[in-house]
Amino acid sequence: MENHERVHIRTAGNTRLPALLALQAKGFRVWLEYVKIDNPKDYWHPYMPDYQAEKNGNYFSATNAVELLGLVAMWEVRGNDWKFKNGEPDIHDELMELAKVCDGDGNEILEE
Repeated sequence: MENHERVHIRTAGNTRLPALLALQAKGFRVWLEYVKIDNPKDYWHPYMPDYQAEKNGNYFSATNAVELLGLVAMWEVRGNDWKFKNGEPDIHDELMELAKVCDGDGNEILEE
């Protein structure tokens, strides 16, 4: 697919179905189950969604469709040895150090 337009996508309600369709297009069987959560103080009470995908015996599970697609993408890039390894850069710390604070309109708020 060649598209020369720039894109800006953020996780929102309109990304769930495209994420599920993308997983199906990749050949994954996808389904949804719910896990009963008995603790009323738990964020997911009374039921936590469990989106699942399987292909060739490889199984993925997440609480939403976009996370599920992200897990599949991570595995496709990193393979079965997907976990963080010693010697790899901890780019999360770098991202936190360089992170901007923005208002609701996306304007950077400079610290005083």
